[in-house]
Amino acid sequence: MAELKCIDEQTAELSGDLLHGTVTDVIVPGRELITAAGSQWTVDMQGVGQVSSSGVALVLEWLRAAETANCTLRIRHLPDHMRPIIDISDLEPLFAPLLT
Repeated sequence: MAELKCIDEQTAELSGDLLHGTVTDVIVPGRELITAAGSQWTVDMQGVGQVSSSGVALVLEWLRAAETANCTLRIRHLPDHMRPIIDISDLEPLFAPLLT
């Protein structure tokens, strides 16, 4: 199960496993928080456990939502075990600017 907890208007904490069956729980809440955030939204991923390509797809979906809302997306504590998926997918140029 994945969970997205709003910390304040511009910050949220993502926790749990980001797998095919769990990311759907947080896609829409993330979009809604991005829309309400204004110019910047930060998601802290320190509490994330297992990650599959679905977790990468989730972040890409939120990046699209942020661009549509003219909002800058920032990521704190990207899980180390997510990086190989990003690298093999040639997504490093998209993810590098997001990392804080």
